[in-house]
Amino acid sequence: MDLSDAELYEKHADELIRFATGLVGPHDSQDVVSSAVLSSLSTPSWPSVANKRAYLYRAVFNTAKSHGRSAMRRQKREHAVAVSGVLAPPDLRPDVLEAVGKLSVQQRATVFLTYWNDMSIAQVADLLDIGEGSVKRHLARARANLRKSLHE
Repeated sequence: MDLSDAELYEKHADELIRFATGLVGPHDSQDVVSSAVLSSLSTPSWPSVANKRAYLYRAVFNTAKSHGRSAMRRQKREHAVAVSGVLAPPDLRPDVLEAVGKLSVQQRATVFLTYWNDMSIAQVADLLDIGEGSVKRHLARARANLRKSLHE
């Protein structure tokens, strides 16, 4: 049984907002999700999309990237709140949170989904609609950046 667009949004809204919060901070996460969902629903190919959840995740990811370019100052101020309050497990060290906050949006997305949502490389690739090689590359760069940040 196919869900209506409203039912689909209701089913996935919370997880999309958490994902967006990890990428752009709490202040803009709902706007990013709203923009991404509205854009997705108005796309002519929307009715034929097979994996609508993955499509929405990818739309949120792309909207967050675009948003990040235009709102860099606000993102820096709010990122500490997003990482410590929503994205991270409660037992994570503050220096690790700060280091994760310095990663690119792509790297944070893959770290969030892989380590904190316990998804496989294939699941992350499917959800973000990117290749497994891209996920591995983002994770490798994220780990290298985290090692560098944490050993300085």
